[in-house]
Amino acid sequence: MNLSLRSVTPTLFLLIEARFGPSTLQNYDGIVRNQLTSSRLGFAWRLVLGLMLALPLALSAAYKSFSGGQSLMRINPAAYTGNGSYYGMFAPPGLQLLGQRTGVSLFSNATLPFAVASSSSVELEPPLPAYPQAYGFNVLSLNNESTAMLDIPEPSYIYSAQKMLASGESWRITAPVIATVATFNHSKTKDRRTYDAYFKSFCEAAVKSSGAYTHMSMMNWWSIQLLSHPSPGDQSLQYIGLQPDPGIEHMPTCSNFSNYAQAFDINRRPCRGTWTITRGSIQLDNGSCNNTNLPSEKQLVITQNSLFLGVWYMSSLVEFLGPFATTRNESRWSGPSMATGMAAMLWSRITALNIAANETERNVDSKFADRTLEEAGLFYPVDDTVIYIRPTLRKSGFLYCVLLLQPLLIVITLGLIMILHSTPLDKGFGLISILAGIDRQSLDIVAGAALSGVLMKDVKLVIQPIQDDQKGAIDYHVEPSTTTSTRNGELRSNIVYH
Repeated sequence: MNLSLRSVTPTLFLLIEARFGPSTLQNYDGIVRNQLTSSRLGFAWRLVLGLMLALPLALSAAYKSFSGGQSLMRINPAAYTGNGSYYGMFAPPGLQLLGQRTGVSLFSNATLPFAVASSSSVELEPPLPAYPQAYGFNVLSLNNESTAMLDIPEPSYIYSAQKMLASGESWRITAPVIATVATFNHSKTKDRRTYDAYFKSFCEAAVKSSGAYTHMSMMNWWSIQLLSHPSPGDQSLQYIGLQPDPGIEHMPTCSNFSNYAQAFDINRRPCRGTWTITRGSIQLDNGSCNNTNLPSEKQLVITQNSLFLGVWYMSSLVEFLGPFATTRNESRWSGPSMATGMAAMLWSRITALNIAANETERNVDSKFADRTLEEAGLFYPVDDTVIYIRPTLRKSGFLYCVLLLQPLLIVITLGLIMILHSTPLDKGFGLISILAGIDRQSLDIVAGAALSGVLMKDVKLVIQPIQDDQKGAIDYHVEPSTTTSTRNGELRSNIVYH
């Protein structure tokens, strides 16, 4: 649009100079060459040419100030992905085949955004968030004592969406899903005697089983201990604790651990999540969960599974929870971090062992505990809501002014050119037209400027049409500029000028 405007404005400026201006050779030269620094160019034309130079820059800056808008459209995802929407206990794209499928790499990737957000400097402890708070691709911190790990869309579904998204575009997906939820168990404070009796029997059974009661020294006089039900078995209750390290000469005991152990219930619950999928990522934006657990068949992945959690996760738990035994032992983030660690540990381990998550192609005949994957809640269709978001300009009345200014100026310019059509200048006015019609006897006044093109004084260019019957010519001659007005002639209709 700027090129169109600049193609018509010089003609208008020349007509205005010839009709209303002093008609100096220097003004014509500056307008034709669009040089606001031309020698002896009039101040008014310097200002006009300067404004014409600044106009596209100003409009460009104004136009960019309206960035940040969005256009939203609800779509049918099947029209883009080619199949229905399936959700389940999946690793996000790029992580399905990472490592040895123990679940440790999934644990680290899932909990890293939470760890970064909750990390503290030497003197500054970050405030707790407004719950529920989402982190990464599926961590939803529900409160100080509970965290949910939401099931996510099938990786092929995410790949299909990302493949068709352009830079800056995104899908906002809202879906009812199942989540693996870890919640702090208050039985210890409610009835200590009953708690101790149950803990003793639970712990003694774990001691007799390989990998159910695991201890790891943090080499700083503290240790971390994890107590699970022997595998295979019900993993819905987990005990985690940070306690003074008994040392290599003394093995940890159930009676000692009882004082430091914190119990967490792990269940599968109905939740709702909203994700943003871009060309290179999937991010959980927000969510919510019910307080009721799903039926027992949906709990089978937790209650009838062989996880051997202590064998794989102790180093990760030391890294994730270790500071709360020493430098952050009074941190308010201890509870949320414990809940997140427990939920992420169960989710990542089950996901790593999940048949559907590891198969290259979906196998509808796969089973878990004599249940189909859908019945077990590992893999299921979902009627999700997808909003296609594209970046646009922000809606504003001023935006229309910015967009319409140059077209409006073009229309005004063309209209004024039509009004001034009788002025003896054409759009091809320039050096050739002047030389073709110049009065040679008047050229002595410009002598000495052949090389530099600079005149010491203003020189008026007088333009006079000459008519003879049906033919005419344009006569140019130059003379010293004076304060008296010498009006240029006008073209007549029905006369052909050359």
